[in-house]
Amino acid sequence: MPRCPTCQSEYAEDVSYCPRDGAALLPAVLEGRYRLLSQLGAGGMGVVYLAEHLGLRKSVAVKLLRGELSRDPTFTRRFEQEAIAASQIGHEHIVNVTDLGRTPTGELFYVMELLEGESLGALLLRERSLPLWRAVPILTQVCRALEAAHARGIVHRDVKPQNVMLPRRQEQADFVKVVDFGISKVMQGQPASGLTEAGAILGTANYMAPEQAAGGPVDARADVYSVGVLTYEVCTGTLPFRGDNTFATLLQHLEATAEPPSRRRPDLGLPPELDVLVLSALAKDPAARPTLEAFRAGLEALVPGRVPLQLTPAMATSRVPALPPAVAEPIEPIVVSTQNLEAVHRARRGGLLVGGVGTLLLLGGMGLWAATSRTPAVEPPAVSSPVEAPAPVAEIPKESAPTPAPAERPPEGEQPEAPPKKQPPRVKPDKPRPGKAQDKVQDLKPNPF
Repeated sequence: MPRCPTCQSEYAEDVSYCPRDGAALLPAVLEGRYRLLSQLGAGGMGVVYLAEHLGLRKSVAVKLLRGELSRDPTFTRRFEQEAIAASQIGHEHIVNVTDLGRTPTGELFYVMELLEGESLGALLLRERSLPLWRAVPILTQVCRALEAAHARGIVHRDVKPQNVMLPRRQEQADFVKVVDFGISKVMQGQPASGLTEAGAILGTANYMAPEQAAGGPVDARADVYSVGVLTYEVCTGTLPFRGDNTFATLLQHLEATAEPPSRRRPDLGLPPELDVLVLSALAKDPAARPTLEAFRAGLEALVPGRVPLQLTPAMATSRVPALPPAVAEPIEPIVVSTQNLEAVHRARRGGLLVGGVGTLLLLGGMGLWAATSRTPAVEPPAVSSPVEAPAPVAEIPKESAPTPAPAERPPEGEQPEAPPKKQPPRVKPDKPRPGKAQDKVQDLKPNPF
């Protein structure tokens, strides 16, 4: 007997929907091929069910447009566009849509591959933020999916963690599937379809580009902005802009300047290249933003070769080489010539060698001067009165001047040997000798060293 998955009420076999809450009764068979088994999730436009393809005996997912929206021409055309867009792109990182139809009561539905795993939003709720070695492969797959959509002339316009699925795969960790093209925009063809009228604000406020928040025309660069917000959140665990309400958040997207990720979370040690890359994607002017290809290249340059996609997170915990030095433009990596660096090192080594030799010669000359100035002080006997010292050694007797005072205290008898020991250092530097020794000192003064 059919049962409502919401209120658990049971109904007759000829009833398809619960009259209380409008939910499809389970189990239900659509077009004789798809048996709805259980509800997987619900959104603003529809409900997703786990279903079975009766002919192929294969599990699939069925997205059913809500009954009240199925009677609105704008929403029905947008729902059909989502299914057609996802099926035409045909990319490995975009959910595959296989069928489109209507229930006997007129509700639209489409069938897509079943993704068993979790969303990036659920992962962030648990982990808050991801390290670069794990965040970069996920974000680059998102970029590749959107690049394929843009190549088909389709703008997603609702890039957020909840629309990035991470299905479980044994051969590859963190494999990405981008879902929900429900509010996507076709950039080419059918300009008068009425689905994207000027002034209509569609999307999620936390990830919305300024031109999208203002209700203006959008193109692929709006997705670049949303990917920049997504990257900011994945790497820091916080959003760049978040107001007290939806209007305040949209106003910040229009006017506020984002704080660099490394400044928002200094404890994570995020590189400055990430700051430049993310802030360029968050530029208010769409023309100032990089392309998705350039943004993806900048992401890949942050952790070159760190985590191949076939590795699991548990295998990727080993230490890796340090990042290269910061460059001025991370979007276009600069190759630094090692030959130029070697020339600089040779010049520095040559300068140090010349300076070292000069220092040794100078010390040798000073040592020779000191040796020759002491020799005449040993030859003559002690002089009764000190003689005035020449200019170069005039300050030496001042330092030793306090030492003669203890020499006049021999009557005390308690330190008889102290004066003889302190007299030689007092007399040696104070005795310039006349004659040949004096001439030697004068000849040594203009030492070239």
